[in-house]
Amino acid sequence: MGKKRIKHLGKNKKIINKLKLYSKKIGITACVLLSIVALFLITKDLETKELEEKKEIELALDKEKTSFIKSIEKGAKKSYKKYGIYPSVTIAQAILESGWGQSKLSTESNNIFGIKADMSWNGDYVEVITSENYDDIITAKFRKYEDINKSIEDHAKFLVENPRYEEYGVFKAKSYKDQAQALEDAGYSTKQNESGEFIYADMLIDIIERYGLHKIDKIYR
Repeated sequence: MGKKRIKHLGKNKKIINKLKLYSKKIGITACVLLSIVALFLITKDLETKELEEKKEIELALDKEKTSFIKSIEKGAKKSYKKYGIYPSVTIAQAILESGWGQSKLSTESNNIFGIKADMSWNGDYVEVITSENYDDIITAKFRKYEDINKSIEDHAKFLVENPRYEEYGVFKAKSYKDQAQALEDAGYSTKQNESGEFIYADMLIDIIERYGLHKIDKIYR
């Protein structure tokens, strides 16, 4: 009777030990799972915060971009009525050449098209260190204006007074696409991609369509 009881107690101890072992394993597994869940939640929270911050930055940038477009829209309209340059093209060129009005030349000299002060220019100018032909660093003279609207008008006059722009059909263009291409063909910019293809017209058209600037043309025409 005593031996049976001892055997029975021995079995119970084994069962209890197994249960304790299982409990430890379950506890470790639970801790690992909880750690994974906690890490997932922390990561998710960080990702959410990053997305929110990114959206805030994008909204701020969108406001700045909208503000810049609005600041030159009226001048672009006048330029179109007087000289025939599509508002969308004028605005797109200003965006591209001035970096949304943030370039040093535009903030300090109101020159949003990067027009140089050549021999024909009798107004104020500034000297700026710039690069040409890839690695060539030079000091060039650029036109300086009282305000942005003067820059917009002078940009249109610059195109009108240079015969090559008329020769390449800039003022006969029936759409912003045609005018952008005519500007490239006339040599306004020689920007190229890695394959050596001229891309200025494509860059202008991309900006116009991305920001819906062609809608402004419809309003003013």
